[in-house]
Amino acid sequence: MVVEQIACHCCDLVMELPEPDAGSRAHCPRCGHLVMYSTKNGYQKAAVFAVCGLWFLLLSLPFPFLAFQSQGREQQVSLIQSGADLIHLGFPELALLLFLFILFIPALLLGTYLVVLLPLGRGFVGRWMYPVVRFLFSLHPWGMAEVFLIGVLVSLVKIAGMADLVIGLSFWAYVLFSIFLILTITSVHQQQLWMELDRTSGICRIPVKASAGSALAQGLQSCHHCGLLHSVHDHHCRRCQGRLHPRVRSGLQKTWAYLLTACVLYLPANLYPIMHTRLFGSDDPSTILGGVVALWQHGSYPIAIVVFVASIVIPVAKMMAIIWLLLGVHLGYPHQPEVRTRMYRLTEFIGRWSMIDVFVVAVLVALVQLGGLISIQPGIATLAFAGVVVLTMLSAMNFDPRLIWDSLSQQEQHAVNCGQESLN
Repeated sequence: MVVEQIACHCCDLVMELPEPDAGSRAHCPRCGHLVMYSTKNGYQKAAVFAVCGLWFLLLSLPFPFLAFQSQGREQQVSLIQSGADLIHLGFPELALLLFLFILFIPALLLGTYLVVLLPLGRGFVGRWMYPVVRFLFSLHPWGMAEVFLIGVLVSLVKIAGMADLVIGLSFWAYVLFSIFLILTITSVHQQQLWMELDRTSGICRIPVKASAGSALAQGLQSCHHCGLLHSVHDHHCRRCQGRLHPRVRSGLQKTWAYLLTACVLYLPANLYPIMHTRLFGSDDPSTILGGVVALWQHGSYPIAIVVFVASIVIPVAKMMAIIWLLLGVHLGYPHQPEVRTRMYRLTEFIGRWSMIDVFVVAVLVALVQLGGLISIQPGIATLAFAGVVVLTMLSAMNFDPRLIWDSLSQQEQHAVNCGQESLN
């Protein structure tokens, strides 16, 4: 039985979504985008995973995360203490990034899942749950627990030759927290949850009249948050109360603005030192590329490749890809829309992994502080590079991939009109 008609978030194709079966997956027939999947007992599993994740996050806070020993001196650091140490050392911006991306937002994600899934599991749905779910899915890109763990591993490799390292209980608790966070997010698909809220609350949405083809060409628009179809004359979503726009409002202008600012910041992020290592009073500055070379020279080839790809290849490739997408839209380029859509999805997915180098610096600065013996300080490039990562993420988020298909839809409509004129 057809439950709902939606328009693909990537190509605007109107399609019918059947009631999901456990283990089923639905892809857009035009661009191949995964529009929904269903897992068996997904809501119950997600709730259990969220509880376990929050529990392990709490366990990761009070105990030592890492310890650094050299010349008979030891420096221990916990997750909470690392932020306090960064503030004490005069780097509050770095402490804020660390707190938001690895603690606050991931914890907020799990807590919000529980706020929604526990009442839903008991058959209760309140109107307040719809904006909460809308807020929940807007947080997804900013939870970077797994990215932080990769940064920690890179940090361990970088300082392994300087002193003895001890991995504390909090590290293993945080690893388990990250695993349960990923399991929670992947247990429930966004579109499935929106449909389940309506089904549980007994709300039967009156479908708009739509046929196969572009939603906008039929005078329709889909909610960017929940996917519900509306007339282009509607201003607020009937389901989640989100603001409606046929396309992301001023999306191209915002994408260009964020992208150009990121390009400007990318120069100091690579030219200036990202980290200063002070060993017995001598200062050894290191740029991003210099850190990759040092890892390679020490024989840490896999880690060097990971850092090179995440910190150099991905930002450059992402900025070039977004420029290519923007120019294609501005020039009305109608060819290879499937390829460009896949490029957009890949660009949106990989952007946050460039934050690895920022986390590496944050961990090393908090951990390696042994007075005049050895210490590590962040360089001016750290915040510049963090700005590059955040701005490229915002740039990708504000680009509307449906614009890629609008030129194709206009050509198809023009061909139909020409055909009708020839028949007349």
